[in-house]
Amino acid sequence: MKVFPKFVPSESLRDAQPASRDVSRPCPSTVNPAGASQFPAPPKRSLRVLCIDDDAMVLESMKDCLKFFGHQAGMASGGKSGVEMFCAAMLKSEPYDVVITDMNMPGVDGYAVAKMIKTESPGTPVILITGAGNTMLDAGASSASVDIVVNKPVHLQELNNLLVRMARPA
Repeated sequence: MKVFPKFVPSESLRDAQPASRDVSRPCPSTVNPAGASQFPAPPKRSLRVLCIDDDAMVLESMKDCLKFFGHQAGMASGGKSGVEMFCAAMLKSEPYDVVITDMNMPGVDGYAVAKMIKTESPGTPVILITGAGNTMLDAGASSASVDIVVNKPVHLQELNNLLVRMARPA
């Protein structure tokens, strides 16, 4: 039987490692077609984005990524609370620039959220995220209240580009 020596990292390798494993990392981005691996320049202004989803892990991920891109993120854990947050922000004269909502949520779904948002603020873009693909559009479930439908999985760089394009100028 062959015995291999135990690997002991050198001082320089140990010093190069982070002191804590709890170091947060930037959220992943998609590589642009030119193959560049640089992170995009932050938008000229920070957007106020309301994310509505019934999945806490999705909300946490979206929050981290939106903050990474320099946006202010409001999180709501379902359609009803999302509409309430949106209306409260409007009353405080702190409206959201864009709303991102999941389609399939118990109680108030994404289309109902979009309709209520557009009733309160017709100019606010609403992005509907779905894992259902185009089948929901084929079934006649499309709504004039939704500005764009994005299929899962969401590519974060593309979502950021979409947010910047859709938001009204400051």
